[in-house]
Amino acid sequence: MLQFRGSEIMWNIFGANKKDVDSSAFTDATPSIDLLNGNCLECGSCHAVLCLMNFTPLSLEKCPQCGSPIFIPYHVKDYWLYRPLGGGGMGIVYKAVHHSHPDMEFAVKILPRDKKNDPRLIEALLREAGIGKAFGKHPHLTPVADYGSSGDEYFSAMDFCEGRRLDQIISLEPISQEYVLLWALQILSAEQKMYDCGYLYRDLKPQNLLIDKDGNVHVIDYGLCVKIEEATNEGVETVDGSPLYMPPERICGMPENMSSEIYSLGMVMFHALARKTYYTATGAFEVSRKHVNSLRMANVLNRMPGTADPRIADILDNMIARAPAERYQTYREAAVAIKDVYNSIGE
Repeated sequence: MLQFRGSEIMWNIFGANKKDVDSSAFTDATPSIDLLNGNCLECGSCHAVLCLMNFTPLSLEKCPQCGSPIFIPYHVKDYWLYRPLGGGGMGIVYKAVHHSHPDMEFAVKILPRDKKNDPRLIEALLREAGIGKAFGKHPHLTPVADYGSSGDEYFSAMDFCEGRRLDQIISLEPISQEYVLLWALQILSAEQKMYDCGYLYRDLKPQNLLIDKDGNVHVIDYGLCVKIEEATNEGVETVDGSPLYMPPERICGMPENMSSEIYSLGMVMFHALARKTYYTATGAFEVSRKHVNSLRMANVLNRMPGTADPRIADILDNMIARAPAERYQTYREAAVAIKDVYNSIGE
């Protein structure tokens, strides 16, 4: 059973009690800022000092002295991007250091090299970064430190959080019910912060939840956030989001609200506890159809592991009710129900 340090900590919320980039071939050691600012890089294996002018930025090369793989850093505004973290067609994220603050680490997103001048992607990147910046500081949101353009390069810089995505954790081994409930409370706290800023998140899925070394969750990626008043889904021709977790009202073109986010969180919690998604299907259309049309002949408990607490199953039944009016209506209401069970587990 997967456990973390700090399991005794209960976050006191509401004042109430893409395709991954394979980086395994090179070291994660932070390069020398002084050398980088002089357009040089030290090989982590033989310690030869190499001139960056002789290499292509953001490429994986071989050290000419010892043949070890080295990733070639890239300078964007005040940041040296020195290790790929992941990404896809909408942008690539790199671990980075600030040239004036070498003790701070960042995750910097830039656009794919073949689409760096695409107006649609530029607008999406800046929009996402602006929304994240508006959220400010919150213990379970990844804050945006900086964004904009430098020369012909558009970027977004977020505080770097060392951790592992929830989907990766789910694939390893079972997760304790206590942790799933704790993460749910922390996510609801983050969602409340976004709501107070006027937004719905709309992209809850394990891939967008980062678990740090202390066992706390951080929500990442604000690309699908919309203002509350714009979450009407009226006249929308394409449906954005992951079919495995999205609420039925988005698929049907109906307005979304807090209960829609609660539905998605319920689907994520079920996945984390059962280590399988609530619905399985071969294509996005089929999954979406099941969210809307499939009859729930069995309740959540019958789909959960035999050790599952029936009270958690009752909560999930409420969270993923098909009709929005039958779910918890606010983050606070869902948090109270989850917290009651969380506090009693292990007693």
